[in-house]
Amino acid sequence: MKPTPVSGIGLNGTLPWPRIKADMSFFARVTSRPPVKGTTNAIIMGRKTYDSVPKHLRPLGKRISVVITRDQTGSVREGVLQELEARKAKMAATAKAKAEAASEFATTTTTTTTASELEPEAEPATDAIVTPSLDDALEQLDSTYGAKGKLGKVFVIGGAEIYGASLRGDSVGLKKRPIRIVMTNVVRKPVGEDGKVVEEPFECDTFFPEDQFTVEKGWRSASSDEVTEWVGEEVSGEWTREGEVEVQMVGFEKLK
Repeated sequence: MKPTPVSGIGLNGTLPWPRIKADMSFFARVTSRPPVKGTTNAIIMGRKTYDSVPKHLRPLGKRISVVITRDQTGSVREGVLQELEARKAKMAATAKAKAEAASEFATTTTTTTTASELEPEAEPATDAIVTPSLDDALEQLDSTYGAKGKLGKVFVIGGAEIYGASLRGDSVGLKKRPIRIVMTNVVRKPVGEDGKVVEEPFECDTFFPEDQFTVEKGWRSASSDEVTEWVGEEVSGEWTREGEVEVQMVGFEKLK
């Protein structure tokens, strides 16, 4: 039996494996958590990756979604911006409902609640940018959010072509940034009828553009403590099981 291809990341435009709750939650927390209050993280992706996000969730909240597309008709930009306005309206309605509920609770309790305690903390912005290239994406982020000191971390989330451009590090905007990879290793290990655990492959047709993270290839492996510092929460580096799948979070950094 062939193993799952090294660095396989996709199949037929979606993930090769079933939804992994722990991994999805990790992605949401890490990409939306700003390194400093008052800043917002950016997630850079291709148009197909953007379209793979459930429609009611896009663009993803509390992040700057940067969509790279070759479309010259303006239809992709128009669609993304329309979804942005709808998303903002929905988030505003939800925030208003929560604020009203909190205010009502405060007036019906015997404890003293000050006005400042009822005021929500400033949250990261929800925004979207549509751009033709990685260079332009980084330039726009730096000249808008970055120039005002409001840009947090910048994540590249796919697909394979955008990953490749990022890993090469040719962009001017990348040369001044460390290039790091936080990767989830995924294996399927169901328990057979005999009680033994066996490894079964995932079929893949899309692959991460790098599969050897060695010094010879210009990479170094990061410790669990380093990855923990990068993402803002503890990462053990140990394998954990969810259903028939085992996952492991690892990190690498490109050598200068």
